[in-house]
Amino acid sequence: MAKGKNKDYVSFWFWMVALFVMALPCVGFIMVIVWACVGENQSRKNYFRALIVWFLIMAALSVAMMSLGFLPLIQKQVEMWMQGNGNPTSNVQHPR
Repeated sequence: MAKGKNKDYVSFWFWMVALFVMALPCVGFIMVIVWACVGENQSRKNYFRALIVWFLIMAALSVAMMSLGFLPLIQKQVEMWMQGNGNPTSNVQHPR
């Protein structure tokens, strides 16, 4: 970087590469941890740390729902929405 620029500046091309690398199954997870811990750019480190925290929150919610038995019901509802039955009450049979 040139003198006088913000040291926490993250370029457009870094984000292009970072998004591509994060899409790779195993490499992406490892690189998120590396980028969260290594480097001088505080803004980038905070972003990847927040990403890890959100992952942990969602994993904890998933485990809680599995332990309570709600996950199969939620998965069934999501599958119905994905099949085009967007209205949750559309599968209710009405008397004719």
